[in-house]
Amino acid sequence: MPLQLVFTSAPQGLTPGRSGYCTVARHRAVPDRLAQLLESVGTPHELPQGETFTFRTLDAGDRHWFVLSRFVARGLDYTQRDNRLAHHLIFTAEEAALLAPPAALAARWKGWLAEWEGAPAWLEGADRPLALEPAAALSPALTWREVTGTGAKAAWLVDASGATSVGLFHPPANATLLRLLAESSALIGKAAWHATFTTDARLTGEAGFVWAAHAERPATIDFADARAQPAPTGDLARQAAAGLTSPKAAPTAAARRTGAAPAAATGGSATPWIIGGLLLVVAAGLAFVLTRPAETPAPAPAPVVAPAPSAADLEQQAAVFRVNQAVTEILSLLESGEMLPAARLWLSTLERDAGRLGNYKEQILPRILSGFSAGAAKELRRKVERRDILDDPKASQAAHAEALEVLRVGKQLGVPEDAAWKQLLEIKERTLLLPTLDVRPVLAVPGQWRFADTGPKSPVEAEFPLSRQAVDHLGKWVAEAGASARATAPIRLRVLPLLSPHQRDDRTPYVNGEIRVSGATTWFESTPEPGRLAAIGIGLGGRRNMVSLILGPGDGARPANQLIEIILPKGDRRVLALIGDAAALRPLDLGAGALVHDADTGVIRPAAWAETAVNAFVWAHGQVGLYPAGHGFPDRDLPSVRATRSLLETDLLRLEAKQGPGAPPYEEVAARRKAFREGRLIEAGAPWAVQAVDANGAAGPRLVEFR
Repeated sequence: MPLQLVFTSAPQGLTPGRSGYCTVARHRAVPDRLAQLLESVGTPHELPQGETFTFRTLDAGDRHWFVLSRFVARGLDYTQRDNRLAHHLIFTAEEAALLAPPAALAARWKGWLAEWEGAPAWLEGADRPLALEPAAALSPALTWREVTGTGAKAAWLVDASGATSVGLFHPPANATLLRLLAESSALIGKAAWHATFTTDARLTGEAGFVWAAHAERPATIDFADARAQPAPTGDLARQAAAGLTSPKAAPTAAARRTGAAPAAATGGSATPWIIGGLLLVVAAGLAFVLTRPAETPAPAPAPVVAPAPSAADLEQQAAVFRVNQAVTEILSLLESGEMLPAARLWLSTLERDAGRLGNYKEQILPRILSGFSAGAAKELRRKVERRDILDDPKASQAAHAEALEVLRVGKQLGVPEDAAWKQLLEIKERTLLLPTLDVRPVLAVPGQWRFADTGPKSPVEAEFPLSRQAVDHLGKWVAEAGASARATAPIRLRVLPLLSPHQRDDRTPYVNGEIRVSGATTWFESTPEPGRLAAIGIGLGGRRNMVSLILGPGDGARPANQLIEIILPKGDRRVLALIGDAAALRPLDLGAGALVHDADTGVIRPAAWAETAVNAFVWAHGQVGLYPAGHGFPDRDLPSVRATRSLLETDLLRLEAKQGPGAPPYEEVAARRKAFREGRLIEAGAPWAVQAVDANGAAGPRLVEFR
């Protein structure tokens, strides 16, 4: 029976080994060389939940060993780090020949250790036979049928020669994954003990493993679309689907009797007598054959064939196994906080096996209903509050699709519409907004448009004067593009109406252009059509700094605010926002959830995922700052996107003392003061806004709001 070896990251009072781990439990028969090899494996699993299984083969002490391992991280050691533990089961070749496939042992043995307390110890008596929990037969491959649509797909992992190198992408939970590997192993009999595997190649690496979960290889099974893939054909596939016995997989009677062979071989003098006895038996047999008269041989007895189970019996067995498997996986998902997959699996199983699943209703359904909204909201926030979410429209679209699915599943379950459910609705609204945004650096310039209209059907010539501050910033773009008197810089540019900052536009095309330095004048200019003026031109010179546009005819071609977007030679994007009417500019509303309050310092600032949208603005005539509602301007302090508690309190004092026209309602100010006293500073200042402020402290346009 197997030997055991247990390593842990060094807890208090123990000396670490060469690899930062120490042996805390060991069977005396484990060779030192084998212990050293397993120590070098370490404990790659670091998360406090879940576990990682591996099966590998090792050569040590002139013997070949088969090692089944489980890695966990439970609790903290004295350094407040995860106390990780590795538990190894070690088999000889003789033991492996008599046992179930290693993946089945990993799933069915419940003696795995999750933690170790106390001093190192010898594992006395740990080599007794493994006590395995009962489980359904591995053939037919019912788990493959449940996961992929047909048991025949268990043959994806094997061929006539044994296990094949396969990567398993988007695999199911470990309990299901081990069952899948075990069912495929059953197709190749003893060769299963050469099918090494890992349940998470991201942690263990994939080198040395025939089957590697979370790994992509030339031959990869993606469980996300495994149902849609065609099933394999051939004898192994038919065996996996129907449960037929394979000569390769069925151990012969002689193989079953080999368990006693080592004991018989221990008697040194028994072998000659056994050989002599065999010779006498052979001789007597020959004499009998030569002297016996010829007789007609008796007919062979008819083979006894067990009746095949009926289709109804097979379906009942499959249904019981399917429900038990679903319940196990649902409980595992609930433990790890994956509420949406758990709820979806509950609903799909309920639709198919409502009667059997009803036995588990009181055990599972209340846990799903009570934790669904909070768990799903936590997972969605993790996805929509990524620091780079505004730079990844595909991620924001995926988050929106998941938010809709969460709400659909929640309604189907009848989840209570509590505070957590309202958070889900708010997150859904945010996921609607994110794909519409396109954040890039914006130079905002105030001014006034001048239009020259030569007729109702003629193009409109528009000019926008640029201030010296704006010219200085544009000069930096010229340097970034690499333009000089000796070399022009190719660019692409387009003109867009500016209704609200950072709005995505995937329809308006870019046109080619260049940055040209000629004497004392620099031009950003689109390539003109023959005989016509350039449609987009920005001239920077000592006498005249102007944006010139040729717009289409009609009154609709005169928006008060315009954007000129420029792509520099290296792909960097720059935006010039020309604001002729600040009142017509609609601020971008990121929602109150885009602000965070640091309770220790009292600072209110944009959340990490919203920082890029706020920090993208450059106000040519000053700076931008974060201010609460009703803030008083002009403000002589230096603008900042980090508002302080004292700033908010000063504004509340001023609003409480304000009387006469323009004074806010008493109830509104009182509610804000109450929120301030209770430490709800974001609510006390709502709605907050990112405001442009000029050098004299006067307010410019509101660019972003947090309502």
